[in-house]
Amino acid sequence: MQPLSSIAFIPDGNRRFSVKSNIPLLESYKLGTQKAWDVMHWMKNYPEIKVGTFYTLSLENLQRKQIELKVLYSIFDQELEKALNDSFLKANQIKLKFIGKIKLLPVKMQKKIEEVEQATADFSLRTINLAIGYNGQDEIVDAAKQIAVDYQAGKLNIDSLTPEKFNSYLYSDFADPDLIVRTSGTQRLSGFLTYKSSYSEFYFSQKFWPEFSAQDLDLAVQDYYARQRKFGL
Repeated sequence: MQPLSSIAFIPDGNRRFSVKSNIPLLESYKLGTQKAWDVMHWMKNYPEIKVGTFYTLSLENLQRKQIELKVLYSIFDQELEKALNDSFLKANQIKLKFIGKIKLLPVKMQKKIEEVEQATADFSLRTINLAIGYNGQDEIVDAAKQIAVDYQAGKLNIDSLTPEKFNSYLYSDFADPDLIVRTSGTQRLSGFLTYKSSYSEFYFSQKFWPEFSAQDLDLAVQDYYARQRKFGL
């Protein structure tokens, strides 16, 4: 049985849940954001999981209508403030990292993201990555650009470049996800962790993200442990 040390989530279906439940989009997004906190709480039941990664906002999402982005940014601002003041992260030694094109976000949000990362930098029990302004292909292109810069500067012997070394040029160097969970029934990656997901297992829940429960997480974990991972062997 292969260990499950790194899990990732594509929290899909907030907008469709809004329509289904006949509630404002703002309320649905707030429920979805709270669900991420819930999942972090539930992960305490799985001490073997050391890394959790959430697809918070894709690079393409930044092209949404300004009125919707304003709503999202307002929620993120509140959640960042919560991360700075809530005792949960410290009590459970959870480090928060943000991956993606952070510089495309409002300056105020960038500064608060930096504060959160600094405030949790020394926490060591579990790392939670939040992918925001993220696209997997862009991540690979940005890594290739930095490799070219380092090669030209004489900092990199190109013959020494391995998949593991390339991984260190990505936005953040963390354990590849053993399991990726996507809600809403949609079965695709949507640009999530394109490089790091080559041998990830997938679990698709029919529920919209705000409906996802502790039991659903357990079903995903148990389904993973029932599989045999062969890594091409």
